[in-house]
Amino acid sequence: MVSDEEIKKLVLLRLETMPANLKVSLGSREFSRDELIEEVKKETELGKIIMKMQLEYLRAMKRGFE
Repeated sequence: MVSDEEIKKLVLLRLETMPANLKVSLGSREFSRDELIEEVKKETELGKIIMKMQLEYLRAMKRGFE
């Protein structure tokens, strides 16, 4: 089983590969790539949602390759 810390590291690596000028709209707010990284590092509520979304994305990609 993969630990929460390993998931966090993976998500941070994925976010860091995105363009620095990336903007993502979540709800009524826009976040920069660096703001998303900080949210994940601090494990805020938003950071946890981002980790969950990324993990679901990776699982869906895996299913697509099977």
